[in-house]
Amino acid sequence: MDINEILFIYINQFLQNPTLDIIMPAITHFGGFIWLILIVIALIIVASITKRQTLKKIAIIALIALIFSDLITVLIKNYVHNPRPFMALDNVRLLIAENDPNSFPSGHATSTLAVVSVFLLNMEDLVKKHHIIVDVVLAVFAVLIMFSRVYCGVHYPADVLVGALIGIFGAFIVNFYKDKIFKFLRL
Repeated sequence: MDINEILFIYINQFLQNPTLDIIMPAITHFGGFIWLILIVIALIIVASITKRQTLKKIAIIALIALIFSDLITVLIKNYVHNPRPFMALDNVRLLIAENDPNSFPSGHATSTLAVVSVFLLNMEDLVKKHHIIVDVVLAVFAVLIMFSRVYCGVHYPADVLVGALIGIFGAFIVNFYKDKIFKFLRL
């Protein structure tokens, strides 16, 4: 048994708690690609209606980073074919249904960190005062999503760590080219 499996068992089995058994399955879905696409598109629509150009631009960059990062994760998942913990280990507490048999890397961690990282990189442009509070809320959200994936029994800690790194990498790459993207999109 390696450190990744030991950490998984500790989080999934030894940290079990009736309250977390209710909260974590609910939270985990908000880090999924579809939920985040819907949230970011809603932000783009609201920003367009309310004429908040900075929010619209950042949300568009977040959308591009989300798609770019998740494409990388899907390619890796389909190449590596690592089985999920509940398929490889005994006595896993599986708290949610999961149809994709591939565990590495975590798509939820990738999606969440791609979007959160873009907003963190641009928060000072978006929120002039008290942006640190928003930064902390976004960081806590990201950590909760990653923790929930292990707690719910669908990912190893290394899956969420690598997924997070892919999301952060994607956000940095897209954010680096944001001025060229804005010019191309005529924003």
